[in-house]
Order: sequence, then structure tokens, then C-alpha cells
Amino acid sequence: MRPGPTLAPRRSLKALRSDPLARGALARLGAGYVALCWRTTRWRIEGRAHLDDLLARGGPIIPAFWHGRLIFSPLWAPPGRRIFAMISNNRDGDLIAEVVGRFGVETVRGSTADPRKEEKDKGGRAAFVGGLQALREGGVLAITPDGPRGPRMRAQSGAAGLSVAAGAPILPIAWSARHARMLGSWDRFLLPIPFDRGLMIYGAPLEPPPRAAGEAGVEAHRLRLEAALNALTAQADAAMDRPPVEAEPAR
Repeated sequence: MRPGPTLAPRRSLKALRSDPLARGALARLGAGYVALCWRTTRWRIEGRAHLDDLLARGGPIIPAFWHGRLIFSPLWAPPGRRIFAMISNNRDGDLIAEVVGRFGVETVRGSTADPRKEEKDKGGRAAFVGGLQALREGGVLAITPDGPRGPRMRAQSGAAGLSVAAGAPILPIAWSARHARMLGSWDRFLLPIPFDRGLMIYGAPLEPPPRAAGEAGVEAHRLRLEAALNALTAQADAAMDRPPVEAEPAR
């Protein structure tokens, strides 16, 4: 039996991601494309004062955006601050790490899964420890709360847990653009195109509850983050005349 028509391209892409030289070439191309789209898009920025206020405080910050809207994350980063990104520890993550590294972003590898759930740990404990260290040193740690595998637009507990442990506010961020292409991937990844018109929104910071609030406090913080990101994403898409993206059912 002949393989289906999509098997060869998928295998070729997997081989490219596995080869360091090919991955480096892909990273250069990817970073160049992201920079081109960023520079040629006519951006409208809303809520910039929220970011400026946090930067003026000088403490740790957790910028958060859905996995489907992560592509511009290394480019809005504030100058003069040490920037980290939480990136999954797999081949796709290897490529993303090389792309963001070209913009001066350091990486913490692994998911933000609950470090207490050892039976489900896939680098989550190490990522939690590394992320906590970065935040305690005053860093800016970018996280996609629904990554790396979803469910789409449902916040996992890691970002909220790190926020509480480090006393770091979460800054929800969303963007949209009129002519960007929405892919059929699980996260409904929004791929920008050059010379577009877009909207970037910084939401109000979400201050962490006291650590004494325990698991109930982390869960309430998680729910606030999920609601804020979904509202901002819907607002950005509506402003760009795009249909809304529905969150997946919680698992």
C-alpha cells in the first residue's frame, strides 16, 4: 500500500527538526520572517501603561499569552531586562528556542505542569524550579499557559503556581491582525503576514494571592488568568473583524 500524500512531507519536516544544521537554518528563516512581519505591521497598541507600570516597579513579571498567539512574544520584550521563555522540552521546542534565542531571549525548558504530580512530570518540575529562580532574580518569564499540548485556551496551573511562589504579577497579552492566517493546528495558531494591520493588547496585571491561600488561591488565580486571556483574545479578534476562537473543553 502506498503511503498517503502527506506522509513524506511530515517525515521530511521531522528530519529537518532533528538535524542541528537544518534546524539552525530554519530558525534563521523563522526569526527573519517574524521580524519582517513585526516591523511592517501597522500596530495599534492598547494597555501599554499596564506594562510600563510593571517595568517601573522593577520586580519579576510573568507575561502570558495563548500558545496560538506566541509568535511575536520575543519582540515586544522590554529592553534592559533579562527575558526568559518557558519552552517545551521536545523537537518543536528546540526549534522555538533557537528562534527566540536570536532575539536575545533565554529559555527555561519544560512545561509548567504542577511539580507535585510526579507521575505526570515531563520536565515540569525542572521547569518550575528554573522559572522560579529566573523570577526571583527579577527576570521576565514568558509563559503560554495552555502549552505545549492544550487543551486550547485553558490555563494549566503552572503559571499561576509560579506567580504565587515568586510573588510575581501575571501580565495577560493578546494580539490579532486582519489578514493573518489561522492554521488548523490544535492551538489554532495565528500566522502573521507582512504589511498587515494589527492590534496588540496588554491587559491589567493579575496580582498573585498570598501563599497562605494555598491550592485554593492558586486555582482562583488560574481561573482569573484564563478568563482574562480569553477576553483579551476575543477583543483583539473582534477589532480585526476576525471570527472568535473557541476554547476547547477542559479535560
